[in-house]
Amino acid sequence: MNDAANTDSPAVTWTADLPTTVGLVRTLHDLDDCWTLADVERLVGARPDWKIRRAFTDLLVVGLQAELRWPAGAELFLGSTEPKADSYRRAWVPLLQFRLPTPEEERRGALRALSEALREVGEPTAVPTAADGFGLRWRSAGRTMLLQANDRRAWIAIQPHLREVRHVSPELPAAVAAFVPLLHDAPGGHLAVEHVRRAVEELPGAKAEFGDSWADVRCSDPSFTPSFAQRGSALRGAPAGTFDVLDLHRFDLGPTSMEHRRAVFGEIFGAVRAVLGEPTVFGGGPDGPDVRWREAGEDGRLLRLRCEGRRVRLETEAAAAFEEGEHSTFEWGGPSGGADGPSDFPLLPYSWQLHLPHQAPGALADHLPGGRLALSVPHLREGLECLFAAWIEQLPVQRPGEKAMFTIAAPQINGGLSVTYSTVKGVLLRVGPRPGDQAEVAAAMTADGWEPSGRRFKAEWRTPTEETAREVAALIATELTARGISGDSGFGLGPGSVTARRPGIGLSPQLAGHGFLRVTGLGLETS
Repeated sequence: MNDAANTDSPAVTWTADLPTTVGLVRTLHDLDDCWTLADVERLVGARPDWKIRRAFTDLLVVGLQAELRWPAGAELFLGSTEPKADSYRRAWVPLLQFRLPTPEEERRGALRALSEALREVGEPTAVPTAADGFGLRWRSAGRTMLLQANDRRAWIAIQPHLREVRHVSPELPAAVAAFVPLLHDAPGGHLAVEHVRRAVEELPGAKAEFGDSWADVRCSDPSFTPSFAQRGSALRGAPAGTFDVLDLHRFDLGPTSMEHRRAVFGEIFGAVRAVLGEPTVFGGGPDGPDVRWREAGEDGRLLRLRCEGRRVRLETEAAAAFEEGEHSTFEWGGPSGGADGPSDFPLLPYSWQLHLPHQAPGALADHLPGGRLALSVPHLREGLECLFAAWIEQLPVQRPGEKAMFTIAAPQINGGLSVTYSTVKGVLLRVGPRPGDQAEVAAAMTADGWEPSGRRFKAEWRTPTEETAREVAALIATELTARGISGDSGFGLGPGSVTARRPGIGLSPQLAGHGFLRVTGLGLETS
């Protein structure tokens, strides 16, 4: 799935000719669920042209053609939830490859031809906010199939529906399937009231009360009350009689545990992803998870699923204006008291974002802000605490089975201080011994919280809790200070500076390179 780099190659490459493409999509449309390895092997065995070509730790690749048109021909990719799993959480089939840059007329012409041909398969719904206006959605009882695109390719994505929930109302998946596509597909992100009325009428057991710029939906489960609202106004360009917010869950009053918040958001994210497909950007920060579907184009909109305070909500934003505001926060913000005052890491819009170009629809912003650099070790400690708190709560449900990693590099740390958070195995830090008498070094490092591990030292938190982020950040800060590192050492690039090398998220360091990870809240320059 590499992008074509040769400028002599066609601007648009079809993985199969159009009639073959339509036939393959029709076959996928008519299949029953194929979410276990046994299902896939049975399907392949019944089709002479199909063949399991490659198997990775989190990916199974099935060739769909005996006679190849593109270098690999049409292929079905099935993604798993954890290494060596025998079940899959998503599937996709690349159909078009775009050479960068592709002239807009050629790109749109290919997408138009593909979309018009695929309209003959089943009864799809047009999705004007996807694939440059040519998106399609097919829904069945057990899954959603989508035609999506970004600047590199167009593909068919297949998402299984959420079958069971334990931490939210059992009526939530049906409500998500009824309401979320409406907000996603609404032109400009403004959902008309009449569309909500119609959806409520068609949802079994649902009734709604409408007011001025709001609507409360009542379901059979009295504890489940999704609601629509309009945050904007005519001054912000929001048309009257429209909504731009959908609240999907409210937490009970009183304290909530990290585990409960994580479980609730995970089930809601699963239900939303089942009808919208994979997001453009995974991520989050000090205020909670912030997953985004971003429409391409200058006038595109942003759909955000986030956990805000005591509620989980979907909201739309004008992408360019909203991202410009975030960019300004990173560019012009910073600690008001300098190195001696508190940092502003807890105030950043997000601490991390992950973009996976092979499955992410839409487009990223043209200009992405850099991260906040720490001015002192105490600042770095605050940044690390915010980042690890976000990862521990957010990664297990956004990227289950995977791990985030980076290495803190400095002249004072021979071999670097490696940092890994695995959603399966917890947090692991590794570092070499400090200079000096090794018996004294071992005693001092052990007293700080390290334990010997061969020629190095390690610290582990196998079952992270809400205190783990603070403890990890404190140990790293203590170690840096013990090695003579301070804000004067420099947390940017340059000789003698402290940096973060090879940050990534994936099932393995090799697979981590397939994504674009930004750790804007780390506090260190990355390289």
